[in-house]
Amino acid sequence: MSAPHRIKFVCDSATDLPAAWRARWDISVIPVFVNFGDESFPDDGISLPHDAFYRRMAESKTPPTTSAPSAGVAADVLRKALEGAEHVIAFTISPAVSSTYNAVRLAAQQVDAERITVCDTGTMSMAMGWQIVAACEARERGADAAGILAAVADARPRADVWAIPGSLEYLRRSGRVNRIISSIGTLLQIKPIITVKDGVLDSKQRARTVKKAIESVADAIRQRAPLEGLAILHTNAPELAEQMRLLLADIAPSAPDKTVVLNVAAAIGVHFGPGSVGAATLRAPHTS
Repeated sequence: MSAPHRIKFVCDSATDLPAAWRARWDISVIPVFVNFGDESFPDDGISLPHDAFYRRMAESKTPPTTSAPSAGVAADVLRKALEGAEHVIAFTISPAVSSTYNAVRLAAQQVDAERITVCDTGTMSMAMGWQIVAACEARERGADAAGILAAVADARPRADVWAIPGSLEYLRRSGRVNRIISSIGTLLQIKPIITVKDGVLDSKQRARTVKKAIESVADAIRQRAPLEGLAILHTNAPELAEQMRLLLADIAPSAPDKTVVLNVAAAIGVHFGPGSVGAATLRAPHTS
């Protein structure tokens, strides 16, 4: 048996990969930063735990903002990941949603462009995460960098994410999704269902209530069954997450480590606010 390829993975904190999974696969994280006025916290789930972040967000008179990691912060993480590794693959949120990709790309050029591949996942949250899981599983099978990237390319079109914002106000304040808000116009009672796919952020689906929106997302997911991965996402709204989980319980992957319920990262939650719910799936590959 040949020696395993010494390839390490890095992701930004918007990926929402569970901490246990990151530890299992030795994945380093480049944190996006969350700002409350003059206070800035790395979105590492430790400096400002997710539940504490959403409580503070709900109580704050001034809404929090996010800032991409500097190239220097990203370079430090990449440099450390390269220690003892032949190659590093860094996965980032879509540049349509965040400037993080550009910071990581610049950092990779500064550190070692030949040994670092920066992968724009074209999406966010666990739709990113499932692509990284595919990479980790390919590495476990002994794939080299090219084989890992091929596995990611195979998973990418099968990964989808839906988000139902708890309040349109947080989206309105986000400069990167003004197009969605303007498309809704004054129909503030409408719940948009937001998707990010191949770098395109859209809200073609809408519903009158949160319940109807959850049912609509569940219907869309059912059309994609069978599933290889299912992540139920929420922003301090476990009761909404449970509604979504129950609607999808019968088509959830049988493997216990392929279904997860997550209180999403602050990097994503800033734009959606408390009380949001969604899901990210990985469709099973077609078999002949």
